[in-house]
Amino acid sequence: MGNPLTRRFAVAALMLLAATARAAPAPPLQVAALPADAGALPAAAVVAGAYADAFRPQAHALLRGADQHAVWYRVQLGADWSAASAPLLVVSGAVRTGLVAYLPPDYAPRAVTPYDAGLDPRFSRHALVFELPRDLRAGQPVYLAVGAPAQSQPLHVRVADYDSYQAEDLDHVRISAAISSAQGAMLAVILCFWIVLRDRVFLYFLGYAGFQVIYQMAVSGELYALPGAGVLAPLGYHPGQFAALLSALLSINFIVDFADLRRSVPWMARLLDWARWPYAALAVALWLPPLKPDAWLPNSANALLAASALLVLLAAWRAWRRGNRQAGFFLISWLPLLALTVLRVLQLIIGLPLPAWLAYGFPFSMAYAAVVITVGLADRTLQARRERDQAHRLAEFDPLTGALNRRAVLTRLRVAYADARQSRRPLGLLFLDLDHFKRINDSHGHAAGDDCLIAVAGAIQAELRELDWLGRYGGEEFLVVLPDAAALNARIVAERIRLRATELRVAAADEELRLTVSIGIALLDNATPTPEALIEHADIALYRAKAQGRNRVVQYLPGELIDAATLARQG
Repeated sequence: MGNPLTRRFAVAALMLLAATARAAPAPPLQVAALPADAGALPAAAVVAGAYADAFRPQAHALLRGADQHAVWYRVQLGADWSAASAPLLVVSGAVRTGLVAYLPPDYAPRAVTPYDAGLDPRFSRHALVFELPRDLRAGQPVYLAVGAPAQSQPLHVRVADYDSYQAEDLDHVRISAAISSAQGAMLAVILCFWIVLRDRVFLYFLGYAGFQVIYQMAVSGELYALPGAGVLAPLGYHPGQFAALLSALLSINFIVDFADLRRSVPWMARLLDWARWPYAALAVALWLPPLKPDAWLPNSANALLAASALLVLLAAWRAWRRGNRQAGFFLISWLPLLALTVLRVLQLIIGLPLPAWLAYGFPFSMAYAAVVITVGLADRTLQARRERDQAHRLAEFDPLTGALNRRAVLTRLRVAYADARQSRRPLGLLFLDLDHFKRINDSHGHAAGDDCLIAVAGAIQAELRELDWLGRYGGEEFLVVLPDAAALNARIVAERIRLRATELRVAAADEELRLTVSIGIALLDNATPTPEALIEHADIALYRAKAQGRNRVVQYLPGELIDAATLARQG
């Protein structure tokens, strides 16, 4: 065994042998049942073999309960147990009924449910597991009493060896943990969204997805393994059913708000609003024993869920066809979930066994939906931000020229004025006026005038730095705020703007218009007590530019006063 190659072959042989041992099929299982109409029978007599001849063989290993009394099953191996590890009796399926096992050699009753706090911690709760004697013989009976209430979904019984089942159970735990982790991460992300944005749609998502997780944990029994959850054991499967009903109710609230169905498909949104109330009624009825909800509520809830799921799907599809982007996200996320939901509901209503692909596909689709919906919520937030920015832009910018409006440019000027005063840095202001604008409007129409304003605003903007601000002060007048611009810098910028304006050519209906602008410059100094005074100084300089023949740049001189009546602008 010292040769490395020999060791490799030995290890491979041992692994193959172990895999073969784990994969070895269990002996054939024989399942028989007493007729459901046999009535309530004494357990001691059944276990003692008094009704041995009354058991009828079944062609399948499925167990069902009855409404009024327990149904008895007998499970036997077709051959002696010969596997290396101990045999385990495994009862799987969504167990919500009572189950009592009578196991050899003592056949003492063992009443168990997935909701018990003291189940064997070696195994997860997705099945009820009983350890059988290692020397279990062929034909040695195991008795199971499946009690009331009746369970529409059949339970599956089998005998597996300890090692193989533990490996299988570990795979189940890994898959469940991965799915739960994804859902938990998405819930944490959405909680952060809600804390920041305070949008109720995030609360609806947290509610429906959170209750869905609780439902999954209740169905698997893992909810009852949490610390302190033993108080829930007497409630049986009701906490899970309650969580499922609340999840369905909140999911309707979520999709109606998330996809804005009231705007896109108002009449279908009203139907969905009405569809919430049966869930609320069933959630209340679940806790009222006189109504005997165990007998009728599960199938009623499943039928309601199937109907409302199809209605939601149709509403979202119609909304998406009408251009609703969020409805598209919903369809992408929920189509697998809705398809599996309908299949799951049909499986429960018809009473078929639960296949593994559906058992895992259903929670996986919920995790997938949570991921995609989280992306959709992020996209919805981004859209809201864009709309807010657009509204902000409309509130601050002149819709015609794209320059800041009067209120916004004055706000920028006040900020720049305060900063310049505090830092003792220069600040320049240009007051511009489009020459003969009234004549253009009167001769060529307001459309031509608008084209001229757009062209001039573009020419001004082309000569400014990123830190400069252009605003439309009113009519054909513009303000340019020049932070950190001394006299020479302000004059250079003003001259460049004036020259660029003279190069503009604007097409009118009957001719090509040539444009000029007059510009007044004002600079911040000790004689400028307020931003409004700076504007007044630039306006005085603009008056002088107009009086001197237009199409020129004039700088305000400290102490300069102009008779506005004498130098009134002429358009």
